[in-house]
Amino acid sequence: MMLFLVLFGVASFSQTASLATVTASPGQNFPVALNVTGFTGIGSITFNIQFDPTVMTFTGITSPALTGFVVGVTGNTINIVGSWSPYVTVGGAGSGKLFDMNFTYNGMTTSPLNFLGTCQVTQGITTIYPTYTNGSVSMAVVPQTATLVGTTASTGGNAPVVIKYAGMPGGIGSITQKVHYDPTKLNFISVTGVGTLASGLNYNANISTGLITITWTNVGGTNINWPSNEFILNFVYIGSTVTNVDFLGGCIITTTSPVVTNVPVAYYGGIVSLAASTATAVLGSVPAALQGQDYEVPLTLSGFPTGVAGGTQAFTLTIPYDSPRLSYLGIKSPAPSGLVVSQGSGTLTLAWTNPAGPNVNGTFLTLKFKYNGIGTANVSFGNGCVFNTYNAGLVGTVQVGYTNSTITPAVVVPNATIGYNQGTVGANVLVPVNFSGLPTNMGAVTLVIAYDYNRLTFIDGQNYLPGTNIKLDGTNHLIRIAWNASSAANINGKFLDLRFTYNGGGGACGAPVSFADGCELANWSAVIVPANWHNGGVNLMFKVSGILTYNSDPNPPIPLVGFTVHLLTNPGNVVAGSATTDINGYYEIWTFNGNYTLDAIAPPGYAWYADLDDVVAMFNYVGGTALPDTNPLRIKSGDVNQNGDIDLDDVVDVFYKVGGEILPDYTAPDWVFGNPTVIVNCANVNQNFMGLDTGNVLGTNPTPNP
Repeated sequence: MMLFLVLFGVASFSQTASLATVTASPGQNFPVALNVTGFTGIGSITFNIQFDPTVMTFTGITSPALTGFVVGVTGNTINIVGSWSPYVTVGGAGSGKLFDMNFTYNGMTTSPLNFLGTCQVTQGITTIYPTYTNGSVSMAVVPQTATLVGTTASTGGNAPVVIKYAGMPGGIGSITQKVHYDPTKLNFISVTGVGTLASGLNYNANISTGLITITWTNVGGTNINWPSNEFILNFVYIGSTVTNVDFLGGCIITTTSPVVTNVPVAYYGGIVSLAASTATAVLGSVPAALQGQDYEVPLTLSGFPTGVAGGTQAFTLTIPYDSPRLSYLGIKSPAPSGLVVSQGSGTLTLAWTNPAGPNVNGTFLTLKFKYNGIGTANVSFGNGCVFNTYNAGLVGTVQVGYTNSTITPAVVVPNATIGYNQGTVGANVLVPVNFSGLPTNMGAVTLVIAYDYNRLTFIDGQNYLPGTNIKLDGTNHLIRIAWNASSAANINGKFLDLRFTYNGGGGACGAPVSFADGCELANWSAVIVPANWHNGGVNLMFKVSGILTYNSDPNPPIPLVGFTVHLLTNPGNVVAGSATTDINGYYEIWTFNGNYTLDAIAPPGYAWYADLDDVVAMFNYVGGTALPDTNPLRIKSGDVNQNGDIDLDDVVDVFYKVGGEILPDYTAPDWVFGNPTVIVNCANVNQNFMGLDTGNVLGTNPTPNP
C-alpha cells in the first residue's frame, strides 16, 4: 500500500489554492500572494489565472516556494506551469505561500484574479481538485483624492466639470490625468486651470473617442489642493440622460520637492445630468407585441408653457429606433401643423414650429411602426432634443425629462432554439436549430443567423429538410436560410444542424450563435407565426460533474444515490442547474461560465443514523480529543445548533435526538454537505464532494434508500 501511495499519489479533499484580495494606487508596484494548503507529493501544477490587463500589468513571480516554474502571459491570462520528479511538497508540510505574483496597478477599476477551469494539479500522477478561491485588485482608499465634480445642465447648455484635489502633500511638481467622456452627450470645449494650476497646463482631446489627456508641471513644486486650485473641463451638454465623466488608467501625480515620489491617490468620477425638468416627453411603450403586427407609439407631452409670449413654439427631436426590427410606417393622421419629418437609417428627425405657441400638452402625435421581430425593440429620444420658447425675440429652452419606448415581444407557445455544443480548437462542431410548439401546417421559414466569425468558420448546413436553401452572407457574417414547403408540414423537432470549425482565440472562449433581425416563420396560409427565439453557440456551456459520496472515512466511500445536486450561483445562491445522482453517485450539470457552489438534498428514505457512539465522540471532542476523521464536514455535522463548532449544547441536542426528542436549538438540517466552490471558465469541471447526516460525526453508514 505504501508503494502504491508513492507511485500514484492519493486524492485528498483538503487542498486549497487561494489568491489574495489587495488594494493599490495608480502607478504602484505590488505583490499578490498565491497560497496553498495540502500540496504534498505534488507532481505538476498548471495555473491559468485571468486578470484585466487594462487595469494592471503583470511583471512576473517572486519568492517561489518551489523552483522550476515557467511563466507566460497570453492576452488576459497568466500561465504558470511546473512539474517535478521526484514529487515535491510546499513548505515542508504542504501549506504556505507558493509564490508572489507581481503587478503594476494602472487604475482605475477592479481587476479580478480568477483561476480558470483549465487549472490542474497532480498529486503523484493522480489529478486532485483543490478548492480555488479567487482574488482581486482594486483601487486603494487613501486620504489623497482627485474628484471629478459633476454638474447639471440643460440640453445645449454649458456643463463645467471640476477636478478637485484634496489631501495632497506640498511640493507637487507634475500631474498627468486621463479623463473619458461620452462624445455623443458632451461636446468638449477646453480645459482651464485655476490658482497654481493655471500655468504649466497642457491638454489635448480626441473628440471621437472622448479621451482628454491633461499634463501640468511646476519645477519648484507647489500646493494643488482645492478650493484655491482646480482644473475646469468645459463641455456643452447635448444629451438628455445621465452621462459619466471618469478617470482612466495612466493618471499619475508626483512630488518634486523634497524628492520625486509617486503620490498614492484615490480617483473618483462624476456625472453630468439633465437639470430638473419642468416638463416631460414620453414615448409610449408596447407590451406583448406579435411579429408582423403594426403598433402605435404615442408622443405625450406635459408641463409645457403655452402662448405667443414665452410659450412652446418649436422643437427638434431626434428619435432613433431599432431597424430592421421595426419598420417606420409614418405619422398617424392627422399630423400636427408645422411638423416636418425626416427619415434616415433607423432615425427620425422631427422638427416642429408654430409661432402661436399653442397648447402642446397631451398626445401630440403618434408614430406608427411594424414590429418585424425578433426580441425587444426600442424607440428612443436621441441626443440634441430641444424644446424652444420665444419671448420678445429671446430664445429660451424648456427643461424636459425624457422617457423612451420599449416594444416587448409577447410570450407565445412556439419556440425556435439554437442549441449549445462544445468543440476543441480546429475541430468541426454541429450547432442544432430546433423548433417546438409550431402548428403542423407550416409553409415557410426564413432564418438570419449571426455567429462569432472570429472564433467560428461556417462550413455548411447538415441534416436539413428538402426545400431548404442555405447561403453564407460573408460580407455581413450572416447565415441566411430559407425553406419552402411543397405542402403543409410539421417541422417541430430538429430543423437542421449548422456545421462550424471552432477556431478559438481571443480573451473569451465562447462563440455565440444567435437569431438576427429578419427571421420569420409562416404557416401554409402565409400567416406569420410568432415564436420565442432562443440563442445558443459553441463553448458557452460547460459540464460540472463528479461523485457525491458519504463521508464514511476510513471506510470506503459510499455513493449517495438519488440525491438532488444543486449548482448555486456564488454569490446569490440562486439555483443555476440541478441533477439527480445515479447508482454510482454521479451527477452532471451543464451551465455557463461563472462562480458556483455545490449543495445537495437527500431523497426520502435515507434515515438519520447518529447513535450514542457519536454522542461520546462529540463529548470527547469538547474535552479536547480530536474526532477520528479531521474532515471539516464532521464538525459541520456535529454543530447541530449551527454556532460554528461542536459544544456541549450540541452534545445534549444529539443525545436527546438519539432518544427520539428534538430540542428547540437543534436547527441543523438532516444532512450537511461539503459545499465546494466551483469556477467554470471555458472548461468542464470535475468536482467530487461529500455529504453526511447531522450528528453522525463518526461517519457510520447511512440507512440506504429503499
